[in-house]
Amino acid sequence: MANPKYVPALSFRWLTPLYDALIDGPLSIGRMRRGLLAQMGDLRDKRILDVGSGTGTMSIMIKQAHPSAEVVGLDGDPQILEIARAKARKLGIEIRFDQGMSFDLPYPNESFDVVLTSMMLHHLTRDDKQTTARAMYRVLRPGGQLFGADFAEPRSSFGRAIRPLTRRFERVAENVDGFLPVMFENAGFKNYNETNRYFFGSIALFQGSKS
Repeated sequence: MANPKYVPALSFRWLTPLYDALIDGPLSIGRMRRGLLAQMGDLRDKRILDVGSGTGTMSIMIKQAHPSAEVVGLDGDPQILEIARAKARKLGIEIRFDQGMSFDLPYPNESFDVVLTSMMLHHLTRDDKQTTARAMYRVLRPGGQLFGADFAEPRSSFGRAIRPLTRRFERVAENVDGFLPVMFENAGFKNYNETNRYFFGSIALFQGSKS
């Protein structure tokens, strides 16, 4: 039975087959993804979990840039996971894509060197965002790194001006009201930092670490 809390990537399942065409086309976030990949640095021989991996684009970018890395993608949508697996097979890239929810990660404690999430957190309720942050912390090894990109509290005057509008989209309100640093600090992460900004300052790259 489908999880009642689950929201498909584009809100409607009939749009899922069009995800790559929309996101990598007129709604391109390619520059943001390249910025996130660069921020992650040297991933050689690292074990990496991509939480909310979607159609696998970010996981594939990591594996192509760092062939010795072990990349695991996780998503709650079986339809979108099949797209990701097909893309990886076509490229001859070995990536494991698992079905599961971010707030109930099916992995042992301290089993990854890096955890990342890209444009997934804003789909979650406030409670599930906090539980997801704690789950990410749990599966990271000591010294492990968190990386991600999502809607965040706006810093620019334009971003602040349109905040009443962005708060209406899905479950974005907590993000633009400044919840990301709070939830990651509550989960135990240290050195949380929001770095580059995209889309008029409404989306931030962020990172943190596990002591």
